[in-house]
Amino acid sequence: MSAPTPQDNFSLKEEIRAYWSARAESFDLSYGHAIKSNRELAAFQRLIRDSFGPAPLDVLDLACGTGEITRALLSLGHRVTALDFSEAMIARARAKHGNAARILLGDAERLLDDDASYDALITRHLVWTLTDPEAAFAEWFRVLKPGGRLLVIDGDWVNRTRWQALVNRFGTWLRERRGAAVHQIDADTHASITSRFYFRDGLGRERLEAMLTAAGFTGITPADYHQVVREQQRAAPLHDAIRLASSTRFALVARKPGGAAR
Repeated sequence: MSAPTPQDNFSLKEEIRAYWSARAESFDLSYGHAIKSNRELAAFQRLIRDSFGPAPLDVLDLACGTGEITRALLSLGHRVTALDFSEAMIARARAKHGNAARILLGDAERLLDDDASYDALITRHLVWTLTDPEAAFAEWFRVLKPGGRLLVIDGDWVNRTRWQALVNRFGTWLRERRGAAVHQIDADTHASITSRFYFRDGLGRERLEAMLTAAGFTGITPADYHQVVREQQRAAPLHDAIRLASSTRFALVARKPGGAAR
């Protein structure tokens, strides 16, 4: 298959923007998107603290959506710049946080910040959607200060083991049996855009580690995202708790060389 051209990527990005803008209204209703409990918030706080350290930092929240990760960062005293590609998502994030964070419209693959602008970067469920991850990782590396940290929270939403497929089918069956609301729109559009993602065959942690290493990051280590998923499952209805277990989810921390060790 030939590599996508810049024009192909532009067209796909506009479709991605339209899709997630349409989903913004119901985004926080889904488990695994909004932070639904104090215990889940505490788990995110531990994950961030373990990844970035205890001191308040200048942090860029990439693909912030409605501002849920921004909420966790602010609760720890970080100085937050939040970025998203969707005007509708940005509007909801600004409604939540007002002037507590700098919330901007922008492209995570083409940042406008100066070199070495941030102590830390965080992104959740963005990498698997990137159209040009090599360009994105180069940009993220560029805007980090020497010694800065990158925390990536993501998963393989394409490939499932046989057991995960059974779990997903059972959770879906239970949801339908209970008549629970489904907060998803336009499945055909979703399938169309995901079939054209760079990671359309799935995002694995090993592949991501190799690409981050090629971009210059070092000290790449796994982070404990399972603590967050456990709290999401604890707060969720049974069918959602089951479905949360049907995909491979992971987090990792990477470092830009240089600077003082933390």
